Amino acid sequence: MNPTRAEISLKRLEDNYNEIRKHLQKAKPNKKIKICAVVKANAYGHGLREISQKLVSLGVDYLGVANYDEAIKLRTHIPKAKILVFGTLIHSKLKPAAYVSKLLKYNLVATVASLSTAKFLDFYSKKLNRKFKVHIKIDTGLKRIGFDVKRAFKNVEQIFNYKNLEIEGIFTHFATSESRDKSFARLQLNKFNELLYNLKKAGMEFPIVHCANSGAILNIKDSYFDMVRPGLILYGYFPSDETKHKINIKPIMNLKSKVTFIKRVDANTSISYGRKYFTDRKVFIGSIPIGYGDGYWRAFSGKGKVFINHKTYPIVGAITMDWLMINLGVQTDVRIGDDVLLMGMENSNYIGADTLAKIAGTIPYEIICAVADRVPRVYLDY
Repeated sequence: MNPTRAEISLKRLEDNYNEIRKHLQKAKPNKKIKICAVVKANAYGHGLREISQKLVSLGVDYLGVANYDEAIKLRTHIPKAKILVFGTLIHSKLKPAAYVSKLLKYNLVATVASLSTAKFLDFYSKKLNRKFKVHIKIDTGLKRIGFDVKRAFKNVEQIFNYKNLEIEGIFTHFATSESRDKSFARLQLNKFNELLYNLKKAGMEFPIVHCANSGAILNIKDSYFDMVRPGLILYGYFPSDETKHKINIKPIMNLKSKVTFIKRVDANTSISYGRKYFTDRKVFIGSIPIGYGDGYWRAFSGKGKVFINHKTYPIVGAITMDWLMINLGVQTDVRIGDDVLLMGMENSNYIGADTLAKIAGTIPYEIICAVADRVPRVYLDY
């Protein structure tokens, strides 16, 4: 049995979700704002099925995924929830009617980011005699996918002329909502609002307008519109230091393992590959069966720490694919089988993905998404 595991607290997920809901209600007390929970990338490494099932039980309005493979996989576990696919549609040239029929069968909501996608879905929806639900993506400055906001009015107008699409929503995405400097985010929001105004004046309205990601939920309340799209904050982390402490959230994943080997080594003994670390005295070294093959980065070598029995111990030597070593000191009360906290929050012990991200020079998103599939997920209700 692999002692390395990711313990996922569904209770903390519920608490985080409720904190987001309370924050929205406080900001907009007279408006019911829908929530599209972002569960792409295996729910940010936490487990697509289990996280989505919990969110649906909590009353989430939509589940957001990156692509159609994720959506189809999710639909097999979640038969009735609304699933919005953020990614672009690949236009099948082999059996397009069968392709669209399959997507319709799974009752997915498509993002339309180009006229070719709109035309494709309209044609085959007519052929199959069933309207495809779509949300139109507007690019206001991220420059990823979507209709350029400068020319979007005519594009949207043309999509409204397609009679076999159910235009359910329109949305955009911020590039800097989590930053201290909100000038570019404000510029994006102003462009989006101007487009919405002109569309409405021309008789084109949408049941669902959405814009706010995690950073904007915390920072830009006039970007809420009809729905918001929390991602990272659902899983207990803030997208930047500038957004910290706006709501009370906690990491829902604790990455843990066990001490499985302890040896006593002499002074001036090298530890691990490359011999980059040498002991300065006779000490105990503990070996823990987790490494970069599990998504615990080699970049943490010599910089990270772990908690065992509420005490911290430094990682020494290079982290290997399957193992890392820690310095237990000249004397130790650590024993084989003791639990090790490598990431997360347990009681007052905290080594968050944000902490690890700073060591590695990256963002917490990348740290939690990197936890490998070979690490078992264990779901807890407390």
